[in-house]
This record gives sequence, structure tokens and C-alpha cells, in this order.
Amino acid sequence: MNKIFSQFKQETIKVDLAGKSYFRGSLIDSSKEILVLFDGKDFIYIPMIHVENITVAQNEGENIQMPLTLPSFLEADNQKELTLDEMLTQSQGIYTEIYVANRQPIHGLIDTVMSDYFIFHSPIYKTIYISKQHLKWLIPYPEQKKPYDHSTVDLQMGSKNSRVSHFEALIASMVNKLVIFNLGEHTHHIGKLVQIHGKMVELRTARGNTVLLNIQHIKSLHEV
Repeated sequence: MNKIFSQFKQETIKVDLAGKSYFRGSLIDSSKEILVLFDGKDFIYIPMIHVENITVAQNEGENIQMPLTLPSFLEADNQKELTLDEMLTQSQGIYTEIYVANRQPIHGLIDTVMSDYFIFHSPIYKTIYISKQHLKWLIPYPEQKKPYDHSTVDLQMGSKNSRVSHFEALIASMVNKLVIFNLGEHTHHIGKLVQIHGKMVELRTARGNTVLLNIQHIKSLHEV
């Protein structure tokens, strides 16, 4: 555990995130890249880049007890410091809840981890390409649990774009296709990808309007 957080080891803490979200729970582990909380039900993996502040929870009910068991890659005999890539790799093939944009968590499976993005398969959105820097949190499902209480969830793993290493190159490969950026957070995030101009993406909306989007603010991408 990162030494600076050791003072919170026996406390119930509140973690405020950018975008006015927060979690409350027991601190399980921390590193330069990842903070792990247990909220009494789930393990919550939070990239440190999105943490605004951490405080001891005050007057918010009973303390949250430490879990009896830990996920395998957080057990005491594992001395590796937890990184974002390690977290994503360990989560491959496990049903998870993640949050990126649009005020709605998405549910499904991590398929492939690339250089600066990962491929996620959702029963609702199908194949989504997600920038690592915009992942706000990840919550693994309890063992044997599946999204939407389906006895079987048909997720087609494997992507024709999985050989594109970098997120910007992936976006460029979608020129002339209908795409949805940021889960359709705004209407101008949906349209035909016309061209890439340096760090700006030219998108044509349903009404034929041209919108320029900054690549640095594109959190996710999926093809229609």
C-alpha cells in the first residue's frame, strides 16, 4: 500500500472524484495509479488520476468492515504494485461495471487491453473502445453473477480492430463510418466521422451539421 494512505487503513473513508461522484468504504489497497475500496458489497477500483480528495467519513453511519476474502491479485503474497494495466488485464473475461461517460455505468466484459485503450463488450452497446485515461472506476461482479440477470449473455468477443494499438489510430480507422462517441453523451457525439485534422475530429451529424471534437476529450467510441 502507498505509505501516504496507510493512515486510513482502519478507517471508513470518503473518496471524491472529478465530476461530483464519490465512494465511501474501507481502504483495501493503493498504489500510484489505483485506489481500491470495499463498500460492504463490492470492490471498487479507482484510477488515482480521477481522485480529487480523500477524507475520513464523518457521521455517515456505521463503519464498513473489511472483507473476509480479497480478489486473488490483491492477496498479501502478491507483492506487485497494482497498476492500471494490471487491473484491466486481471479483469479480462470477468463481468464488470465500469464508468466512463454519460452519467451511466456500463456492464459487460473486458476483451483486450491495448496501449492506451481497451476493448469492452456490452450486452447493450456491443463492442466499445475506451480510452484508459477516461476510465473513472471499475467494479468486478461477484462470482457467477451476470449483467441484467440473464442466465446467458451473448457477448461476441474479439474485434476486427483489435490490432490497432493506439486510440487515436483507432479513431482514424473509423473515417467514413457512423460512430458514437462518449456513449452519445450529447447529440453532437453521434454521426459520420468525416476526417481527422491533427487533434480534431470532424463529425457530420444527422442534420448535416459539422462538429469538430477534440480527440483528448473522446472517452469512448463504438461503431453503429
